[in-house]
Amino acid sequence: MSTVPTFPPADARPSVLGPTVVISGSVSAEEDIEIHGTLRGHLAAPDHCVRLEADAHIEADVLARDVTVLGTATGKFTATEIMDIRSTARLQGQIAAPRLVLEEGAIVNAKVETRSVDAAVRVAQYRKQR
Repeated sequence: MSTVPTFPPADARPSVLGPTVVISGSVSAEEDIEIHGTLRGHLAAPDHCVRLEADAHIEADVLARDVTVLGTATGKFTATEIMDIRSTARLQGQIAAPRLVLEEGAIVNAKVETRSVDAAVRVAQYRKQR
């Protein structure tokens, strides 16, 4: 019996910005998002996951429920639940998240705040509205 591969429903798959995509400006998402390309500006997905892949180059303020970094990222990163920094990550800037996972091998030069995340979320949402 052969099986036909099935894809998860469209609302369960993340939106993907490919490696040749370059965005300068603001991105707002109401779904999970995976970035392989370049983003300069702002990214807001407050109720969703953002995954910055190993081939991503980010110079942005990022607000999301979960942020996973595998690539090169500079900016302010606000995660309302968890910030996950993998071994291939090169991150510089500011991190605000109640939980932080840092894999051995990652290079991080950042101010980290794990307590006053609510204030950081309010600031990030205010900036998104402007």
